Amino acid sequence: MASAIEFSPPPGWDRPELDPVLSLLPAGRLSEIVGSRSSGATSLLMALLVRTTAGGRLAALIDAADAFDPATASAAGADLGALLWVRCGGRADAALRAVDLVVRCPGFGVVALDLVGLGRRPVAAMGQWVRLARAAEGSGAVLVARTPEHVTGSAAALVLAVRRVRPRWIGGAQPTRLGGLVSRVEVLRARGPLGPAAARPAGAQGDGAMAITWEP
Repeated sequence: MASAIEFSPPPGWDRPELDPVLSLLPAGRLSEIVGSRSSGATSLLMALLVRTTAGGRLAALIDAADAFDPATASAAGADLGALLWVRCGGRADAALRAVDLVVRCPGFGVVALDLVGLGRRPVAAMGQWVRLARAAEGSGAVLVARTPEHVTGSAAALVLAVRRVRPRWIGGAQPTRLGGLVSRVEVLRARGPLGPAAARPAGAQGDGAMAITWEP
């Protein structure tokens, strides 16, 4: 299944086109959003944080590379007063320790770990991801790892892969201005019930059940 979704960066909380993707992220489980820079994966994570905080719930962002822009998030509709931002100074080990601590704290609807921008593949033993997955079960939070490549192994209940498809040009009959990048998100793996049944396409089964194209 594929459909076109259009919006300007960053995606705000009021875009129903993103519901089929964001509704898949299961509470009390570990999920992973995989994608390189400019793939649209960070925009998808931003949309999750915006919707969570704008909807009156608390969210936490463990920012390994200190790449988060509060002004951009606020412009997209995020309630910064409901967002805990933990800056880790480019240290993957500090980020992993921080998310292990925060995800065990009650009250957060979403806990996100952003490992993009470290300049190398984050090093984490499989046991660490399993530990985080179990911590999410105890807290009930949606735990999401944003990574440049798949690193969570079998610990993640849901793995979404985002890739850039093509640029979108605007500007009349002969477009000359870059209006955005068209991206595609696919379910790489899914285990167990993932969000409301209505979020999954009719007849969808197993990995790769959903493929959506949009402009982050």
